[in-house]
Amino acid sequence: MIEFLKDYIWKNGFEKLSDDSFSVYTAMVKSGKGKKSIDPKMARLVLITLMSKTHEIARKGSSVDEIVSHIQSEHYLNKKTARDIASMYIDLFNDDNKKSWNEAKEAGFEEFCKCEWTVEWDGRCDWHTKHGGSYPCSAEASLTFAVGDKKKLHSHLAAELKSNPFLSEDDIYGILVKQIEDDLDKDMIEYCDADDYYEPYWEEFVGEGTYESEARWKSWGLKIVEFTGSGDIDFEP
Repeated sequence: MIEFLKDYIWKNGFEKLSDDSFSVYTAMVKSGKGKKSIDPKMARLVLITLMSKTHEIARKGSSVDEIVSHIQSEHYLNKKTARDIASMYIDLFNDDNKKSWNEAKEAGFEEFCKCEWTVEWDGRCDWHTKHGGSYPCSAEASLTFAVGDKKKLHSHLAAELKSNPFLSEDDIYGILVKQIEDDLDKDMIEYCDADDYYEPYWEEFVGEGTYESEARWKSWGLKIVEFTGSGDIDFEP
């Protein structure tokens, strides 16, 4: 159980233990087989004690007796069972583990800020003419960026880093890629529908059609190193 919870914290951070205890329980009952499986009764006890934030008391450094008292007052468990659960939480949040977590906090963010990253995007939409015609359009873009302002990027990612301070550089890249791609998808639709008489001029999509998004990315603390793209419209029936 301790090893499972340690691994869960590394992957998801501390907040999910309180905010989504049932997901922790679901992962517990699905984990391992045979000798490595978690006893279902123990999993249920961990679920209810997570819901009463017993782990937060242990994390703050409370004694076994204080945690036992909390568990018994919240869940009416016998003293032996309450002590077993309390000891498990004490072992989970021992000094060595807390030291490791503190040293690893936001290490992925720091690594992310040292590198350049590239996003390759392609999109599809239809240009609708004033006469009722509809023509498929395609576009692609390549964005290379670095971190120009760590404080701004940290502020932009504050919710994600608070939820899980152990996000890797690849996790952070994935979060930003999703946001950037969503922006480009929206930009493409707006650019395509900007005029129902003149067809979209895709050679100017990057720059003219992405101006607001580029400003937004810079407000996140990103520095655009290179941003290129092109597109096409299909007039064939």
